[in-house]
Amino acid sequence: MDIIRFCSEYCVGCGICKSERNIEMMENKKGYLHPVFQGNEDVFLQSVCPIMESYSDGEREDLVWGKIKGAFAAHAADAKIRKTASSGGVLTALALFLLETKKVDGILQVCVDPEHPTETICRVSRTREQILECCGSRYSISSPWLNLSDQIEEGMRYAAIGKPCDIMALRRLKENEKLYDEILYLLSFFCAGLPSKDANQQLLMQLDCKMEDCASLCYRGNGWPGYATAIDRDGGIHTMEYSKAWGGILGRDVHPYCRLCFDGIGEAADIVCGDGWYIKDGEPDFSEGEGRNIVFARNMSGLKLMQEAETAGYLQMEKWQALSDLQIIQKYQYTRKTTMRAKLLGYRICGRTVPFYSRSLLQKLSKQANGKQKMKIFLGTVRRIVQKKI
Repeated sequence: MDIIRFCSEYCVGCGICKSERNIEMMENKKGYLHPVFQGNEDVFLQSVCPIMESYSDGEREDLVWGKIKGAFAAHAADAKIRKTASSGGVLTALALFLLETKKVDGILQVCVDPEHPTETICRVSRTREQILECCGSRYSISSPWLNLSDQIEEGMRYAAIGKPCDIMALRRLKENEKLYDEILYLLSFFCAGLPSKDANQQLLMQLDCKMEDCASLCYRGNGWPGYATAIDRDGGIHTMEYSKAWGGILGRDVHPYCRLCFDGIGEAADIVCGDGWYIKDGEPDFSEGEGRNIVFARNMSGLKLMQEAETAGYLQMEKWQALSDLQIIQKYQYTRKTTMRAKLLGYRICGRTVPFYSRSLLQKLSKQANGKQKMKIFLGTVRRIVQKKI
């Protein structure tokens, strides 16, 4: 594989290249940042870039869901946080627990850019108020580690919250750079893709709120799943059902690598959270309710943190009894894993570059999907490539 070419084509813009090698980042027409390589970064990229990681079939308690030392249905004990958050508010509650019990001195996390409601910035939250400002999902472009080396102070301890690819980058960086040993906890969430600037503009257009008039944009939350809500500078409120905002607009225009990503479930994190939808008539129930997370503690450090946060009164949780239910509750993530082999075949037949994933793992996962599913994914992938939609 031509590493430079592959990383140039599929870079997810985490910002590690800029932070660690001062590599220039440029914005493409969709708004995503990508590095301008000089041609001598192969070794660095091989060891740190999140999209260069190959997933193996070793150390997996569950074939689809990966390493699991504890699985829980959980939510923030604070009712206000639970309601404000995108789902159960577990990540916000954990961040508060870590900070207020002085396990860390700061939380590396993404929040809305105060000057541009559809954009994000990464900051170090050091107060309860700052953490609460970051509560909820951001379905917009983020490059959280652009200034990481400047944000880390010697002798200080941190936790980081980010997309699965962001957390994979930090996990790999920690393995290679001692400077980041003091990032003690890596927390993530289930991710279905990173929408473009165009997608965000389209959302505002459908909400009948002009970009220049938008004062704030909440993608979901204040209920579960809540509504996409834009507030204009005159105080006008524009809302849309979450299922339409994501399924009809944002999720249709995501980063090119997101379509090939094998990890929407935070396999490199200590703890990862997703929507723990209830099941009704054999389908996920998206009607409004009180938020609930499905939470995986990926290692013993994550499991201990969950237990301590519950004991301290920050979380309410119970063991998740049936991983088999996740085929329904998190259908997209399940299908993504089990049909990835068929999708990659479609890319290869069309002469496109693809990531390297364990053939053994892909084969095992492929057996979990039926032939009709796999053929649909394969043919759909080829059709979209031929039509230049991906």
